[in-house]
Amino acid sequence: MEQDKPKYLQLKEYLIGLIENNELPRGNKIPSENELAEKFHISRHTVRRAISELVNEGVLITSQGKGTFVNNEPKSRQNLIGVITTYIGDYIFPSIIRGIDQVLSENGYSIALGCTNNQFDKERQCLENFMKQDIKGLIVETTKSALPNPNIELYDEFRKRNIPVLFMHGSYKGYSASSIYEDDVEAGYIATKHLIELGHRKIAGIFKIDDIQGHARFEGYCRAHRESGIDINDKRIMWFGTDDMLYKFGKQSGDMVIEFLEDSTSLVCYNEQISIKVIDIIREKGLTIPERLSLVSFDDSELAVASEVKMTTVAHPKEKLGIEAANLMLKMIKEGDGIFKVKMTPELVVRNSTGRVNG
Repeated sequence: MEQDKPKYLQLKEYLIGLIENNELPRGNKIPSENELAEKFHISRHTVRRAISELVNEGVLITSQGKGTFVNNEPKSRQNLIGVITTYIGDYIFPSIIRGIDQVLSENGYSIALGCTNNQFDKERQCLENFMKQDIKGLIVETTKSALPNPNIELYDEFRKRNIPVLFMHGSYKGYSASSIYEDDVEAGYIATKHLIELGHRKIAGIFKIDDIQGHARFEGYCRAHRESGIDINDKRIMWFGTDDMLYKFGKQSGDMVIEFLEDSTSLVCYNEQISIKVIDIIREKGLTIPERLSLVSFDDSELAVASEVKMTTVAHPKEKLGIEAANLMLKMIKEGDGIFKVKMTPELVVRNSTGRVNG
């Protein structure tokens, strides 16, 4: 099975493919839960979820004591919502997708997924693919959202077709559209303010240059410094992009990262995917957290508690954001015209990666 897509969705697509190709004719019994679990090396719970959703969508029917069958008269799969995210299979993305799917399936909609890997050409492929489908709405996590977007004309085409488009995690600069996002300026502010309250004045920052969240978190970082009368030193700021992330935080760049942090007592780090790499580099050099360096990250993913260092972090709403996005999409489908903006409030989760400044 594909690594970047939830397993239950892959199983759904597999069964639908068999039905559409008449390999599972209408009225025929589908393989048992045990057979499907064994075939794909997944849990029965995962199988059950896929089958349950196909039953709710009218593709399958169940008969007590007999099993599950392909419906002779399936419901139309016309109520389809396209969902495009930068990544699918890991980090915070399965939770977001789960929240979207939960609400939409309860309201008679199915979702079709696309993944951009934060690349414009893949975003275009996803959009062109959905152009060919009869979708009722489109939920999109923006790709390289701090940069001019070369695919705007495709979004305009969806709107010309009266297909509502909802952006997650911000929207494209200069493009008026509905969006739902966490208040990343506030997130950067409370992360930095926490370190200042612990006595830190030499606070480094690592931010992403091609996503708007990185700019917003940096804005919050600046605001906290300004309010406390602390000057910002350019040498304590590091920017990275999607395409140089692996190089800048790989083992070969360990000395560069250590040199960057040499004059700092603390760090505000863009997300936990980067933070875990920084922690590994620091510990390989025999340095300790938070004694040598206090660290605040963002998202509160599984990575935040994956190592001995449990990260203080600004929690991303994850599944809740997905739920709110789906509810907003349903509202947009019902009400038609209008631009909607939903801003979600971040929360700081304090763990053991931060402490009072030494000395």
